Amino acid sequence: MVLFQSIRHVACLAACVFLASPGQAMPVDTISERGSSSGKRIILWETKLTSELSSIPGLLSAATALGSSSVIKSITNWETKRPDELPKKIPFRPMVRTPQHLEGDNWSNLISVLSAQKGTIVHFYNEPERNGIDVSTAVTDWKNKMLPLRQKYGAKLVTPGCASSGEGSAWLQSFMGALADDEKPDYLNLHFYTLPQNPCDQEIKNAENFFSEKHTTYNLPVIIGEIASTSRDATQVVTFTKEVSKWLDKPAQSWVVEYGFFGVSTSVDDDFVSPAAQMLNSNGAWTDLGKWWIGA
Repeated sequence: MVLFQSIRHVACLAACVFLASPGQAMPVDTISERGSSSGKRIILWETKLTSELSSIPGLLSAATALGSSSVIKSITNWETKRPDELPKKIPFRPMVRTPQHLEGDNWSNLISVLSAQKGTIVHFYNEPERNGIDVSTAVTDWKNKMLPLRQKYGAKLVTPGCASSGEGSAWLQSFMGALADDEKPDYLNLHFYTLPQNPCDQEIKNAENFFSEKHTTYNLPVIIGEIASTSRDATQVVTFTKEVSKWLDKPAQSWVVEYGFFGVSTSVDDDFVSPAAQMLNSNGAWTDLGKWWIGA
């Protein structure tokens, strides 16, 4: 979830397996979506960073450094407009984050991206269950606005990114159950944040189980739109990040197309985010964790 939203809550793992009918399995990836990278990592470039360029000069160097990364596959910023400061060689994944992105300049920006970038992966609605977006409204918006993008521009569509809570899982189940086979998304978007009081090894296993369960339930390739440890123990944060990344990169998890660890920002905006998980410092330079994340 994007930092300027105040509804960040502790994620909890759903205990039951939902019985939604799986859609037809989709190809895990195509050459046109890979860009120049052999990795799976997403840069979750906070929207505010673009406006901070003039006051935090180090940000431009941080952005430029991404151009030589061999592990970064894509970038997203919870918006429909590509950040101009990021290397053009890295594919951009626009997001229709709220209903307001379905109109006006936000929608025009999206159409511009789709017209210029073949086979664009488009994200739809960010944690709608926490933002007051009911399933019926989302289904209507999906059918009326999003599906035509696949038909007209060849866009690859991603489910709403729900939280790893019972509420989020139930919302996603209802959404998927309301779609016909030819209306199903191309990718499943999953979020996962740890419970800060749980041991690191337990949360690593929880994350692996959550992703595997949802992939099995919906039979779709997975994009992990957001994941992070919320522990205040820096060692646990680093261990969780590196161990889960190692698991996601294994051939057995070829169904995971992309994954993005939070957060690429210069400051911590609320009490939920762990300072130890930050990948940029206040001067705009990559932290040690950030350097590892981009393969520097």
